Amino acid sequence: MSDKHLEGLTQVQKRLVKAYATTVIGEVRKVKEVKPTELQPYVVLEIAEREIAVLAKE
Repeated sequence: MSDKHLEGLTQVQKRLVKAYATTVIGEVRKVKEVKPTELQPYVVLEIAEREIAVLAKE
């Protein structure tokens, strides 16, 4: 899986996006609860990338 959708983010922000995406997928939190709020669109993109990767393997 490529990280092109995370270009422009710092290493820390990329890790946060991936961690938040994991907790959203696991239904621990919702995207609206992600702070800082400017990372919310990246979390949605990360979730979509993961779903696409799973579908591509099938």
